[in-house]
Amino acid sequence: MSEAFYLSDPDGLGIEVDADRPRATWRRRGRELRMTTDPVDLPGILAAAGDASWTGLPDGSTMGHVHLHVGDLELASRFYSQALGLDRMVWSYPGALFLSAGGYHHHLGTNIWAGTAARPSAADEAQLLEWSLELPDAAALGSAAESLAQAGFAAEPVAGAVRTRDPWGTALRLGTSRGGR
Repeated sequence: MSEAFYLSDPDGLGIEVDADRPRATWRRRGRELRMTTDPVDLPGILAAAGDASWTGLPDGSTMGHVHLHVGDLELASRFYSQALGLDRMVWSYPGALFLSAGGYHHHLGTNIWAGTAARPSAADEAQLLEWSLELPDAAALGSAAESLAQAGFAAEPVAGAVRTRDPWGTALRLGTSRGGR
C-alpha cells in the first residue's frame, strides 16, 4: 500500500514518513487489505532523489494517519470501529488493527506493540495531548457523538466539536471541515 520510513523524534515519539502507492495496486484477501512489511529499496529511493537535498516537507503534505499504542485490540475495535464508525481495514497483521474511512488503507493504526499494559503518559513524559478527526458535516458529528454515548463512551460538546477519550485516555476531538456547521 505504501513505502515508509520509521523514525523517533527527540522525545522518543514515533514518526512514520510514507508515500502511498496507487490504490489500484493494493491487494486484498477477501474484504481485508493485505499489508506486509518488506525492506525499502533505499538505493532506488536515493537514486530517485538525485542531487536534491532535503529542504522540508513539500507544500501540500498532509498527515495521513496516526498510530496509537493500546492495551487490547478488541476493545480498540469496539471504540474506534463499532462506536465511532471507522472501517476495519486490516485485522490480521500481528498485534495491530488498522482502521479508516472512505476506503483508505488506514487513517488510524492501533497496536499492542508496547505491551498490553498501555496507559496514558505521565504529566512529565512526552505525549500526544489530543488528535483530531474531521467529519464531513454536523449531521455526521452528531451521529458519531450519539453512537459513542450509546456504546457507553463519554463524548462532550466543545466549541462546535465533540471531545472524547479512548479507553486508554487518549484525547480525540471530532470536528467538521466546516467548523461544526
